[in-house]
Amino acid sequence: MNAVANDRCGRPIPRSARHTRRRRRDARGGYLYVAVLFTALIVAGAVATALSLDTTRIKSHSAAMDRESAIRLAESELHRVSIQLSTDPNWRADLTNAAVSAWINYGAMAGAANAATRFSVRDDDGDLSDELFDDLQVIAHARFGSAQAAVSVELETGFAPLDWLRYGVTTFDDLECHDGATLVSERPVQVFDDCRTNSIGYLTTATLECSGTIGFPVRGDIAVSSVAAPVFDVVTRYQQNGTEIPYAALSTYDGVRAIALSVLSANSNPYGETDPNGIYWIDAEGQDVRIVNARLVATLAIRNANRVFLNGALAWEAPGDSGAILVTDAEIQFDAIEPTLDETTLGANFNPPATPYRGFDANLTFSDRIPTEFRGIVYTTDNLLVRPTADGAPLTLTGLLLCRDLKLYHNLFVRSYDEVLTHVPFGFADPQPLRFKSGTFRRVDTL
Repeated sequence: MNAVANDRCGRPIPRSARHTRRRRRDARGGYLYVAVLFTALIVAGAVATALSLDTTRIKSHSAAMDRESAIRLAESELHRVSIQLSTDPNWRADLTNAAVSAWINYGAMAGAANAATRFSVRDDDGDLSDELFDDLQVIAHARFGSAQAAVSVELETGFAPLDWLRYGVTTFDDLECHDGATLVSERPVQVFDDCRTNSIGYLTTATLECSGTIGFPVRGDIAVSSVAAPVFDVVTRYQQNGTEIPYAALSTYDGVRAIALSVLSANSNPYGETDPNGIYWIDAEGQDVRIVNARLVATLAIRNANRVFLNGALAWEAPGDSGAILVTDAEIQFDAIEPTLDETTLGANFNPPATPYRGFDANLTFSDRIPTEFRGIVYTTDNLLVRPTADGAPLTLTGLLLCRDLKLYHNLFVRSYDEVLTHVPFGFADPQPLRFKSGTFRRVDTL
């Protein structure tokens, strides 16, 4: 017999009411199931989204790491190439302008399956070997994992001093001390071939490096010479960086075109346009050139001369960082050098406001006396002769002498000029060592 359901007061509940209440409970259970299911779907979606985002982040992070590694690898390649060029004297002949090298595999070193670099070297004029001092552009292209990158930088001469600058005298052939002439040098002397004399003569120096015979007494140590011939044209180097003085513009002194009774400097040029660095060049057209009774704060590069005569009183110093006073492919003769540049005797002013003596002592009078001085490098691919001075005192030079044969007919004293080792003259810098040019590093398109 079926039990009868009662309400809270004990009254029987009609069958229809009981069925309605059951349906409500069933409906609430269905709603709860749907809610739970919906919540589960949301959670599942969130988890899936989170996993997807994490995977994307991982991939993005991995790609960013690859890009960073590619850039670092390309930068490392720039350094490697610069060292290679600085240590390989034949690279200009071995490489082709703008040609791209083969890939170099760095997978094992970098710990990546795909890590490699390649490079190219470019000169603005398209010729790597025509000018040893031209700036270069190096482009390094690297790949790492899924990424690639390329960087570039300009290389310039590192301005390391040529070995010559450690010496007081360098001859590319012989040293000759005639008529009892002596050579005293505070820095070492290097002679490619023989040290000769026709009389007594002697040499005083810390070290004589000579690869030939020695025919006169030497006060100092003796070693074997290793003189290296120039690898570039020094005269052209200064000519390219200077201002021309036309040969016809020179005055005439004793029948020879000359720089005479004048001041030549960055601010003063009686023969034409001034050069801001005080560097001038002359094409002598096969004739002689004389520098006499003058004051120069300048570098003279003289080409195609028969001979270059230095006479009278000369107060001559190198301008700025030029280092040199005279560079030429002609024979040089120091002859009858006088001790004092006397304005009264010569009737000329040698310390005008445009070029004050010692940088501060200037006037417009004709009463000053300026001592003769040679301060800088004297260089020639021909011979250099020293003849007696006007007063018999030794010829004194603070600097360096570089020539083919040095022929002394009078005493010569060469003082140290060590500043050229720390402020290397551009005409005597070693073109082989290279350095990054400031401000030129940048990202570029891949090769």
